[in-house]
Amino acid sequence: MVFLVYGIISLIIIILIINYLTNISSAKIKSLIKIILGSVLLILSLIFLFRGLYYFSGPLLLLSLWLTRLKTVYDVYNSYFKKNNYKISMDKNEAFEILGLDFNASRDDIINAHKKLIEKNHPDKGGSDYLSAKINKARDVLLENKK
Repeated sequence: MVFLVYGIISLIIIILIINYLTNISSAKIKSLIKIILGSVLLILSLIFLFRGLYYFSGPLLLLSLWLTRLKTVYDVYNSYFKKNNYKISMDKNEAFEILGLDFNASRDDIINAHKKLIEKNHPDKGGSDYLSAKINKARDVLLENKK
């Protein structure tokens, strides 16, 4: 009876994993595989290390650290848990208003106003992601016509 319950739970987990993997892009799958493989290799290297098989644990540890380097972990975290994909539509009037410029502003004026605002509102300095996205969109809208 216990094996039947374990089998049903395993089957449900496998179905959920397959459903999840069919809905994500190939780039996310590649990074997910790197993380999983790196984690498995890290666990194996630690097991070999504590069993006294140092000649296996060293290379596996290096390989696992290479696969799970910090940037990859950070990218996976951002792609799955941070949803900062703001769909912002903006016209020229709103863009001029956001950057605090008048309608005859030059390309340099737009760039300088953008730099000044983004320095104050950048997310790395405690600013809002949404405001930064709006400021960047305003710059893009205004510079699109100045090319």
